Amino acid sequence: MFCALFVLVLVVAAGCGADDSPVATSVAAATTAAPASLSDEAMVTTTAVMTVTEEEAADGESSLSSADAGLPAATPADLGRDVIYRGTVSVRARDVGAASREAVSIVQGVGGFVFGQQVSSSPEPESRLTFKVMPADFMPVLDRLSSVGELVEKRITADDVTERIVDFRSRIATAEASVLRLRGLLGEAPDLENVALVERELVQRETDLETLRGRLRTLTDAVSLATIEMAILQLHEPVPETGIDVDAWVSDSDEDPCLGSEVFEASVESDAFFCVQVENTGEVALTGVEVSSEALRLRPQDGLTDPRSFQLVSGSFDRLEPGELLSAVLHEVIRDGRIAGRVATRGGIEVRFEVSATPVPDDGVALDMVTNDAITFVVVEEEEGPPSFIDAAVTGYRGLLRALGYVVAIVGLLLPFIPVLVVIGAAYWWTKRWTRRLRSDRSIPPKPRRRRSQYSPDSPND
Repeated sequence: MFCALFVLVLVVAAGCGADDSPVATSVAAATTAAPASLSDEAMVTTTAVMTVTEEEAADGESSLSSADAGLPAATPADLGRDVIYRGTVSVRARDVGAASREAVSIVQGVGGFVFGQQVSSSPEPESRLTFKVMPADFMPVLDRLSSVGELVEKRITADDVTERIVDFRSRIATAEASVLRLRGLLGEAPDLENVALVERELVQRETDLETLRGRLRTLTDAVSLATIEMAILQLHEPVPETGIDVDAWVSDSDEDPCLGSEVFEASVESDAFFCVQVENTGEVALTGVEVSSEALRLRPQDGLTDPRSFQLVSGSFDRLEPGELLSAVLHEVIRDGRIAGRVATRGGIEVRFEVSATPVPDDGVALDMVTNDAITFVVVEEEEGPPSFIDAAVTGYRGLLRALGYVVAIVGLLLPFIPVLVVIGAAYWWTKRWTRRLRSDRSIPPKPRRRRSQYSPDSPND
């Protein structure tokens, strides 16, 4: 009798202390051999939690055996920690489709699977994939995916959720015990009103319990499978640098015109030697080097047909390797102060040399044309002497244009004041006329009045 009473007290104490000590309840539920009041649902829940824990332990053992694959000797799972691994990797590949297939093959080769994929072809090919792998394979797979193409970015994050999982398990154990107590009270309810009240509370507790179980499953699933997000972008081949540097000088001697100057003072009858130097400053060869000058009426194709064409000193117009120099000399004759038919005596003439070439890399595909220019000046000194008829005519014409310009400017300035001048002139004319009339009226004497005579026959007194 005493033993039975002692057992009854222990059972009552365990049932009343469930809310105050969730950990003790969970331990009792895990260690006791399924008492008769424990439902089948509670037993399945406890078994599922234990199964997840076993899977995590198995993952830890596999990670220990994968130390040769580059993983550390001890992982968080080996130390009893629950960690969610996430990784992102971005690569660039020449063939996005082939790289995507290779990435999928790598993941499937270790037992992982494709969780999502998005492929785009506009404006350029792009593939985004999401993989799920075992935590033990996370780092090796991430490293292999990084080598699919040219690595752009790789990021790894680890979220330790051990405390959250422990908290969820404790809350689930407490909620399960509460549900069991309410189910027991439901069977002992004395009337319908109490039954309805207990049922409403039971539904609320069961809903909260399922919510906690769902959150726990989400966390355990995230821990059991690591997530890798991969972006495969189109690889653009680097475009080699291209460019040319152009210098130009002018001299009166053909010995070494490249030692001349940029400004050349010549007489009305002399020779001018232009030196143009082109340097390939790019990384690929230049082909079809063409030199033109509008001031000298020199077209690019004249380098082969015109008798005034350039004479090569070094290099070649056909091909110019990187760092190579092209030097060429052009001879021009100055007659009557004119060079290539243009007058150079009035302030001189600017001679601009424009150079263009086509870069061609090793693959033979021509790139965009490169251009550059250089400027020289030729000033022809005028001879002292009487001006010619043409110069006199030109000077007179310019003077006439200048005088007409002054007249037009004066008229333009006075044009807004013409109405005012007209009004002033009209007022002046009217005032002058009125003054003259007034003076004329004063100069004429008044006519005298005639006095009647006493002896006039018309007098009434007669």
